[in-house]
Amino acid sequence: MSNNSGLFVAFNDTNVTESDGNKRNESLAIMEVTVLAIIFVLIIVGNMCVLIALAVRRFKMSRMYYFLLHLVISDIMTGCFTVMPQLAWDITHRFNGGNVLCKSVKFMQLFGPYLSSYVLVVTAIDRYQAICHPLSNCRWTSRKSKLQITAAYVISSLCSAPQAFIFSYREIPGYRGVYDCWATFSALPPPWGERAYVTWYTVTVFFIPLIIITYTYVYICYEVWNNVRLKRQTLKPEISFIEMRKNWLKTDSEDHTNAKSDSLDNSFGTNSDDNGVGSGKYVATGGSGGGNCGAPRSHSIYRISKAKIKTVKVTVVVVICYIVCSSPFICVQVWANWWPGAQQTSFWTGM
Repeated sequence: MSNNSGLFVAFNDTNVTESDGNKRNESLAIMEVTVLAIIFVLIIVGNMCVLIALAVRRFKMSRMYYFLLHLVISDIMTGCFTVMPQLAWDITHRFNGGNVLCKSVKFMQLFGPYLSSYVLVVTAIDRYQAICHPLSNCRWTSRKSKLQITAAYVISSLCSAPQAFIFSYREIPGYRGVYDCWATFSALPPPWGERAYVTWYTVTVFFIPLIIITYTYVYICYEVWNNVRLKRQTLKPEISFIEMRKNWLKTDSEDHTNAKSDSLDNSFGTNSDDNGVGSGKYVATGGSGGGNCGAPRSHSIYRISKAKIKTVKVTVVVVICYIVCSSPFICVQVWANWWPGAQQTSFWTGM
């Protein structure tokens, strides 16, 4: 049996004295409330700015903006249903809402983080299909994006469901008459129930999304890089040929300017025989292999190179931000449950 009212796992309540279950370390509580309040404000303000920016757009919403919209929604849900209840809980010290509200709050506290992770996953999969499998991307419909987002919501709901069964509003063991929203692991003897649940949460909310996101974005970078390299190798001889034709046309034009009008006609006929029919037209018309194609293709190479660099940067930012923002909480949960005596250290108790 566990004795914890934390976010989702069972820890010893280090803020509570042994003599009275309603007393706690007030200095540590103030620090917790301050940090949670700052996080809550940053989440709401930052994501509301993005939401407003999406709302005022006059263009039709693209796939990426659609996924971004749901990522913003998931982050706002995390702020409202994960951080804010925990903030109120730290202020009041004990949960005061009954059994139904206890289970509902605990379910929603994990739903937001799960949804954020799996919206990132479906976004990465969508980009992978669009860049690495462009033929399948041609058959894309808005219904597919909606199905992907729906899958993210369903998976998040299923992963959060155990919270409603683990937590209940009950009397705290060892403190008569003190009630709280408390976790109980009856399937396995302590501490293995807590450890199993923490491990499950760590794998499903962090490692599985991290593996998928890393694989897809690394493969995207590889495909873009390889595509640019092949295009540069293919277009290099074509651009050289076009430059050669331009130089020939410039020299030929100077010869025609200095020649007499009667020999100009003969010269034109000779050039047509030596270089092919309509060789001058080849450069002037700007067709698929004409002179005007040189500049657009060179510009295309430049744009693809910029896209490649941007993709690499986005990949690094996405993976690093995901690790940096998620790993501290995950590492602390794993350390506190699997390392003997971790919850009695000064780092954990704040003393």
